[in-house]
Amino acid sequence: MFKDQRIFMPQCTDSLGPVMVLGPDRKLGIIRDTTLQPFRPKHEKFVIPLKKPCLELTLRVRLYYQLRPGQEILLRQWEKKVPVSRLFANK
Repeated sequence: MFKDQRIFMPQCTDSLGPVMVLGPDRKLGIIRDTTLQPFRPKHEKFVIPLKKPCLELTLRVRLYYQLRPGQEILLRQWEKKVPVSRLFANK
C-alpha cells in the first residue's frame, strides 16, 4: 500500500548536476548532512494516504547500514499493528 525510504548520510556532489555522487574520487563538496548523530533523537514524519476505510494498519520499519550500493546490513526490524478505525468515524 505504501513504501518510503530515508537516507541518512553526508550527501556529496561533483558540481556537475543535482545528482548525489558516491565515489570518493568524484566528491567535491558536501551539500547536506543528514547523518544520525549519537545520543540525539531523530524524528521523521510519514504521511500515508488511505484510499478507503480500514480497521488497522501494519507498520514495518527496517533500519539498514549500507556500505555501498548493493551491500546492506540489517540493523533493526520493527513491526506494529496500529488501529486507524477512528480516522473514518464520520464517513
